[in-house]
Amino acid sequence: MPMRIHSNISVVEHVMRDLLLGGPVALAAKYHLDGGGSRARAILALDAASALNLDDTAATSCACAAELLHNASLVHDDLQEQDATRRGRPALWRKFDAATAICAGDLMISAAFASLAAHPDLRRALILTHEAVAKTAHGQVDDALARTATLADYHMLVGAKTGPLLALPVRLALCAAGAPGDEIAADIGRKLSVAYQVLDDLTDVDDDRAAGRVNICVLFEASGHSRPTAAMIARGEAQSALQTARNLADRLPNNVGIAFCNLADRLDSALMELADAA
Repeated sequence: MPMRIHSNISVVEHVMRDLLLGGPVALAAKYHLDGGGSRARAILALDAASALNLDDTAATSCACAAELLHNASLVHDDLQEQDATRRGRPALWRKFDAATAICAGDLMISAAFASLAAHPDLRRALILTHEAVAKTAHGQVDDALARTATLADYHMLVGAKTGPLLALPVRLALCAAGAPGDEIAADIGRKLSVAYQVLDDLTDVDDDRAAGRVNICVLFEASGHSRPTAAMIARGEAQSALQTARNLADRLPNNVGIAFCNLADRLDSALMELADAA
């Protein structure tokens, strides 16, 4: 299914920047946001909010919170891993400096929580968001310390690092509507995170190997598979995770699962494009 075009994604972009306020740290954070990105988490929130008939204020609150947290994690991740570029231009820490990058990431985290002031169930939304940030932080540390892993470890590592912020936009929308399905959404986030990470691993296998970072292709190569076979098996792992995510999404109420299915379809297409280019 093609990606839905949202008339109010521009509103999300505007509100995110407003929440950053002014000053040099805000300027740096806006530099990062201006670099683009898929806004997948914002779109997840808007799709889910539409299915649940949430008003624009609630939808924007869910979208901004999830998207700001994701971008904060990217800023911090680039600095931790010393990645010099992001989205085809200098990463924030290279454009400015490490101290500014840390503060810009922190500012985006704070802005994400500020966006929740417009959420219909503020108390529960704050708890869900803190939980997602905490799990992501633990997962990031585990990822930074990991050098080798089994396939089971890989799934656990990726699910902990990326899954919480993928699930959060839909969890926030469900919360705003008072609808069930929170645990299912969390499970789907973990499955989708595997596909996201496999895509990155297929692209970054040489860099990850040189840096000693965990990479699913490197894991399969270490088990005796050739490089092409390792890549093929990795894609299979991602596609299996996507199918499980779709199956789980069917269990969500009010057709909310379409939000996750739209993303799964886009990830599937990206995997096929990589396979065709190999």
